[in-house]
Amino acid sequence: MGSQDSIRYFPRKDLVETIHGLLTSGLTHALTMFAGRRMGKTLFVKQELLPAAETWRWRAYYIDLWVRRDNPELGLVEELEGFVERKQTLKKPDKLLAKAGYGSTGIQAEWSGASNPEIDLQGRLKRAMRALVGQGDESVLLVVDEFQTLAAGKHEDFVSTFRATMQELQPQLKLFFTGSSRDALNSMFRKRKAPLFESAMSLLLPELGDDFVEDRAAIFEEITGKQMDAAELGKVFHKIAHVPMYLNQIVLHTMLSLTADPWEGFRRWQRELGDQGSYEEQWLKLKPVDRAIVEHLASRQPASLFSAEFSAKVTKRLGEEKPYTPQRIQTAVNRMVKNMVLAPKGEAGEYEIEDRALEIYVAARTARPSDR
Repeated sequence: MGSQDSIRYFPRKDLVETIHGLLTSGLTHALTMFAGRRMGKTLFVKQELLPAAETWRWRAYYIDLWVRRDNPELGLVEELEGFVERKQTLKKPDKLLAKAGYGSTGIQAEWSGASNPEIDLQGRLKRAMRALVGQGDESVLLVVDEFQTLAAGKHEDFVSTFRATMQELQPQLKLFFTGSSRDALNSMFRKRKAPLFESAMSLLLPELGDDFVEDRAAIFEEITGKQMDAAELGKVFHKIAHVPMYLNQIVLHTMLSLTADPWEGFRRWQRELGDQGSYEEQWLKLKPVDRAIVEHLASRQPASLFSAEFSAKVTKRLGEEKPYTPQRIQTAVNRMVKNMVLAPKGEAGEYEIEDRALEIYVAARTARPSDR
């Protein structure tokens, strides 16, 4: 029950129209969209943006760099080359054999095109992008999911080459980048010699609201014949930090509970979350100071992580001789950002738990028994 595809997709028509308007306005030919995990950005791309591009008579291509995160630069190049090769415009023989002879003497030379795939990535990138766009006169939409994985790339000039080539191919080439790590995606667009930030406009994936909740309640009634209180379902949606995937799962759990009470579905979903064990394991692996920080964020307490009040609270809780100053708290926060436990919110000194399921799990651990 972990897939958003297990319940009908909720369209974001206004967002599709906004993207089309921006990419055809002449003001920009590249967009970046940040959205946290499980907020539906990949589903939006696959279910709406790519099909819409076909209706606009654009050629659309999708690359998910997360599946190639061990070597994202090579992954990006190979995916682009694959698109081109499927159109049979960039095929090269693996081996060429040349022979020349005079009498009984023969000279033979052999050239192999199957060289080290890591060599000349920038050259391969340029050739593939140019060949892909050059296959026709129509606009080309290239969607690169989890683009921030390139922030950890090995080759210093790769991003500069990508930027230069994408600018060369505009306006025919349109680009749509997505990312689930706000900090990594932002660093990607400030990166090195040729920051992409200057070439791309930033969008946020809007959070779904009451119309989404009402649609989920209507689906419940269609399937079960029972009426679900949309207002109560809305309260559940707020409780789970407006994550669409979780609400879909809760609606399905409510169906299995043979009731129409979304809170019963929420409790069943919470139990399954705990039974999975992964969040308990993640929690146990955190250092004591990390747990104090994560609990503080999960409970949405107003005090700043870097206030004297919070430092004193952590020092008292952990009982160490050396006090936990804001500087020590910052060191712990930086470590958790690097490990993708926390993410910056965009305002100085403000952070959030990267995985909202972990946030909900931790909040449930510390909640009072009277809390719903």
